[in-house]
Amino acid sequence: MPIQKGSRVTLYYRLVDVQGNLLDESQEPVSFVVGSGEILPAFEEALLGKEAGETCTFTLQPEEAFGEWREELVFRVPREKLQGEDEPPLQAGQTVTLYTPEGDTVTVYVREAGETFVEFDANHPLAGQTLTYTVQVLQVE
Repeated sequence: MPIQKGSRVTLYYRLVDVQGNLLDESQEPVSFVVGSGEILPAFEEALLGKEAGETCTFTLQPEEAFGEWREELVFRVPREKLQGEDEPPLQAGQTVTLYTPEGDTVTVYVREAGETFVEFDANHPLAGQTLTYTVQVLQVE
């Protein structure tokens, strides 16, 4: 049965960047319903028509994957607005969750941790990257 919108698909995947560096790989089978919004639309589109037992490789440009890297998603916040007395200081390289004034959460990467400020990057970690997936379709329902 070929994959179509509404199909439940179970697969393994491997994700590499343009240099061939491994970025992610499923250790267990991954299942989702095509068209449910769980997976990137371009990823789903590349799978349409494939059947159980097939392996395929496809490349997604940044605009098809996690978007271009955007400078406006990088911002600095004074340290005194971020931390309570009992919390360890934020350090470059950490990923943290911040709360917006509206009460929503956003996961950000700490780019720089100065003495009086912390610089955050709210871009997706894979923003701006061309990504190549190799997918092994295990089951289509």
